[in-house]
Amino acid sequence: MKRRQFTLASVAALSSATLPVAAQAPAAGTGWPNKPVRIVHGFTSGGPVDNLARLIAAQFPEKFGQQAIVEGKPGAGGTIGANFVAKSEPDGYTLFLMASGHSAAPGLYKSLPFDPVNDFTMVSMVARSPFAIIAGPSAGFATVQEMVKKAKAEPGKIDYGSGGAGSGMHLAAVLMQARGGFRLTHVPYKGGSAPAMAVMGGEVPIIYTSMAGMSSHIESGKVKPLAVTSRNRFSLYPAIPTVAETVVPDFDVSAWYALAGPKNLPPAIVARLNEMVHATLRRPDILEGLRLQAAEGWTSSAAEAQAFLAADIARWTKVIVDEKITVTN
Repeated sequence: MKRRQFTLASVAALSSATLPVAAQAPAAGTGWPNKPVRIVHGFTSGGPVDNLARLIAAQFPEKFGQQAIVEGKPGAGGTIGANFVAKSEPDGYTLFLMASGHSAAPGLYKSLPFDPVNDFTMVSMVARSPFAIIAGPSAGFATVQEMVKKAKAEPGKIDYGSGGAGSGMHLAAVLMQARGGFRLTHVPYKGGSAPAMAVMGGEVPIIYTSMAGMSSHIESGKVKPLAVTSRNRFSLYPAIPTVAETVVPDFDVSAWYALAGPKNLPPAIVARLNEMVHATLRRPDILEGLRLQAAEGWTSSAAEAQAFLAADIARWTKVIVDEKITVTN
């Protein structure tokens, strides 16, 4: 399937009135932006986070009269980019396209140079994407129910691949096993196309992976999707059942993306950015472009996003500790 291409497409400065200095000073953020804005993320270019950051950046010239420049700072599971934003001035000129791996970082890393909740001002949730359980030709089962039944009968005998220890797909698998009462054996790969190649080549019978990039393999019949991990079925493949409706009631895990800034980002800037995200995600062409990249639009208020972040970090930190997932220095 062809992915929709998004390309990068001025608010006048407030004039000074002849009033006393204290009265003429504008409220924080009301003159923003009067120069290009930088949107930072913690990953390499060309991936889903980078693509989404560019989609948001493309709205800036029309909405705000300034360009937005996307800058990836990859490494350490996205924490290098997060630390850069956390240490930036809260002036609205450095923003953060936050990804769901941010929630796992406090459990996976023994120490972080930033507070993953309090050092950020959340603007809005932007999108979410389900993980999927994908079976290859060596699986020997055709449904997720059959997979779980076999795993319960033979604990640890079924291998599964993921994009790496501590990745979102790995954590989804760990939580599903804990809540479903079965045990698989993890085979971590380095991400990218490696897990898909492994399951198609018979190295592992199943993988937990992102739906992004799997469409051609699913449609060719080389792999079979057993279930998605989101609460609701994925709109691009509505015939694929969910984990919640088949083997683990109320299960709901998705990759997510949000727009944020450093702590103390002025409320006026937060409000303008939040409105921009909401307006963007009301456009049918944008929603269709996201859907073809295995994502769905997801908006919120700034307060809702801040509360979600705190709750999600608490959830994954508990999973990592309870399941003794090895942390990284």
